Amino acid sequence: MALFSLRAKGPLEALLRLAGLVLVMSLVVLGFWKNSERNIERLNARVGLSDETKSLSDEERDHVLAFIASVRKNYGIDARVQVALQTLAPPQADGKTLYLGLCPSERLAVVQLPPLMAGALGQDFAQTLVDEHFPFHYAPGRRWQKGLLLALDLMESRLAGLGANNTTPAPAAASTPTGDHKDTK
Repeated sequence: MALFSLRAKGPLEALLRLAGLVLVMSLVVLGFWKNSERNIERLNARVGLSDETKSLSDEERDHVLAFIASVRKNYGIDARVQVALQTLAPPQADGKTLYLGLCPSERLAVVQLPPLMAGALGQDFAQTLVDEHFPFHYAPGRRWQKGLLLALDLMESRLAGLGANNTTPAPAAASTPTGDHKDTK
């Protein structure tokens, strides 16, 4: 019990006890901070998903929530995924919101990309999803849920590929017009 006593035998012991107390308090504050960040991230992702049909499984729901959190964290884009029973209500385009809306009963899909993301993925990317990708997955014998997950994975992989292309070393970009590299040793 002497370890927990308030009296120190010397100034060094008092300093060590004070340092220990500061360390414990710092760890508690850091743990609280990280837990709060994680909870806010989860809440933001849940706000981004609206499944009125309740037809997404828990695994599919987690996949969509992970995509929403990833896009927000990595690119600063608010992603919203809506699965509607009757009509789709896309938000007003604001330049930083990705909207993907599906209405399985009417076999409709709406994809709105922020301008920078549309430029990065290609101007016709959203229209291709609406005209080709989702109608394919709405067909008999297909699952639109799988089409949704594949579309999200496709967006994420293309964005990740763009990030990998931006990290190429500078000397590789400075090649001769014919593509031949000359050794200057």
